[in-house]
Amino acid sequence: MTRLGMDVVLAHPEGYEVMPDVVDVAKKNAEKSGGSFRITHDMADAFKDADVVYPKSWAPFAAMEKRTNLYAAGDQAGIDALEQELLAQNAQHKDWCCTEELMKTTKDGKAMYLHCLPADINGVSCEDGEVEASVFDRYRDSLYKEASYKPYVIAAMIMLAKCQDPAQTLKALEERGILRKMK
Repeated sequence: MTRLGMDVVLAHPEGYEVMPDVVDVAKKNAEKSGGSFRITHDMADAFKDADVVYPKSWAPFAAMEKRTNLYAAGDQAGIDALEQELLAQNAQHKDWCCTEELMKTTKDGKAMYLHCLPADINGVSCEDGEVEASVFDRYRDSLYKEASYKPYVIAAMIMLAKCQDPAQTLKALEERGILRKMK
């Protein structure tokens, strides 16, 4: 979004920082595109007058690094302990939920709600999740459509990582003239 000149606000509780390199890229993209990028630890601040909200839960980057090291060391006890630590940390932030009240504070109370799915929906998939069922239900059609693009985005990312010139690769495949077999 920062590449496209949007004003982006990243909100997360303290201790849930994302990768520093990603933050640096977002800041540079915003500068180049004429948009803006800032971080807040206040969810209400991020929702205020927003056109689009994309609340998504995640684990802190530091926890992901620790988990990777524990898996590499084969330390199952350490992994189990970390999981309990993260669950306790998450329990402190049950108020970080996309609610009807927060949605009312967005631009004209009509922000688009996006989520890559699956979402933790209050009273549906869990007791205390990341979105109220009424908010999720109002955007269900657009959310499912958004989620349907996910396999194509992943395939494109893989291709971009594997091919020097994706356009040329696709052209060469097309020129072979081999029809795909659909089962």
